[in-house]
Amino acid sequence: MASPFPGMNPDLENPVLWQKVHKRLTVAISNALSPQLRPKCVLCP
Repeated sequence: MASPFPGMNPDLENPVLWQKVHKRLTVAISNALSPQLRPKCVLCP
């Protein structure tokens, strides 16, 4: 059966299967962006 949401894969959105990946990805993105934003913004912990 085709996905009812074009461009979205429900398996990748399942938090049970991907909970650690989502958390680690969020931290990795934050770490990558933080040095670029730090001179202009104050980030809350």
